[in-house]
Amino acid sequence: MRILVLSDTHGRRDGMEELLTTEDARTANWIVHCGDIGRSDEEWLRRAFSGAVTIVEGNNDFFTDLPRQLVVEREGHRFLILHGQRQVHGGLVLFRYTALENNCDIVLFGHTHKPLIEEDDGIWYINPGSLELPRQADRRRTYVVLDVCGKDVTATLKSLP
Repeated sequence: MRILVLSDTHGRRDGMEELLTTEDARTANWIVHCGDIGRSDEEWLRRAFSGAVTIVEGNNDFFTDLPRQLVVEREGHRFLILHGQRQVHGGLVLFRYTALENNCDIVLFGHTHKPLIEEDDGIWYINPGSLELPRQADRRRTYVVLDVCGKDVTATLKSLP
């Protein structure tokens, strides 16, 4: 299974449109957007991508019925999907507690606009950064390609030109 993980597009669609033209999108089965998508882009993304789409609420997603947090089981893994504004300022330890409480081994989150891929004690922590408003030093517009095949997990940080 190939998953595209993105976050923090804030109602700006250019990066998502560009991403959907890539080989990564053509080979993906699932898109996970970790919040701050912008109201009008929720349905657009669901229509534009032929596979499964999961979106959680971010701190700037007002007047939406998106869930704040989801636990999804696929391919023998349990994914904790959330924006993370309540956890991110405590470092990974608060994500770890939430993952352990929910028996999750992969945590997908956003909020910081800075990419992170880290595996610690059997739990993957993945923040794709932002396709529109990156905050890391190089200001690359980033997303993550997550390949899951049985117990094998490979997370690759990618960027748009």
